[in-house]
Amino acid sequence: MLFLFLLSTLFCSAGDFDSLITFLPKQKYISTFTANGNEHRISYNKLMNRNSLIGSMGGIFPMANIQFKELDAQVSIASSIYTFLNSAGIRFQVVNVDFFVDMYADIKLSPATTARIGWGHTSQHFADDAFESLGYTKSINYARDYYQLFFIHQIPLIKGFVYGGTYYNHSFLIDKRIDGEFLWEAGGEFLNIPITGPINFYSAIDIKLRSELAYGSTQSYQTGIKVQNESLSAIRLAYTYRTGIEERGQFYNQRNTYHTIGMFFDF
Repeated sequence: MLFLFLLSTLFCSAGDFDSLITFLPKQKYISTFTANGNEHRISYNKLMNRNSLIGSMGGIFPMANIQFKELDAQVSIASSIYTFLNSAGIRFQVVNVDFFVDMYADIKLSPATTARIGWGHTSQHFADDAFESLGYTKSINYARDYYQLFFIHQIPLIKGFVYGGTYYNHSFLIDKRIDGEFLWEAGGEFLNIPITGPINFYSAIDIKLRSELAYGSTQSYQTGIKVQNESLSAIRLAYTYRTGIEERGQFYNQRNTYHTIGMFFDF
């Protein structure tokens, strides 16, 4: 809320404050980054090439809209937990628990273009049972505090949108400090083709480049069906192909390829 106060007072006089801020708006300014492997959402994905699951719990929650003269911004908070589970006979073994927290300000630059600024934190950990059963003697102390800047642009020609931007990791720990690294990300959603009623077919892509690993990439390609309402909340059933550098901090320097089928709930 401190960020909301500072942003509003920067552009508003005291008398304008109440009339220019709408709290808890229902309409989001931008959609989730569809194929992003760490997007804030609820999700359940089954790996097709092994008996494992990827799950998450979270979302993006708009807190307020601020409108004054040329300024049209939405402030949101977001948080998620991501976990990877391996089959262990009659139960699943929790491998990792990765936490993400973000605060955004989405600023409309035009009807088609929005800028996103914000900051966030992630820390990524082994779960206790995985640490013991996988035979590790030491986990990685992995944590990042970052600023972010993105631009999102709607393109009617592709029936979707594209985005691109960067995270600047001003505090980055992988057992030792490596502050100042960048994570570049670009992607989009396209081919939103009506099937029946509110159900659409879509495709999406997301690519990340990590400076701490010589700009190695994490690539995610997704296609499926979705139901989306006017507030930009959506339910998706999709196939995802993900390849390249691991998203999980405990395996940050490894490469893997996953084929998954699953459900996504973007709230």
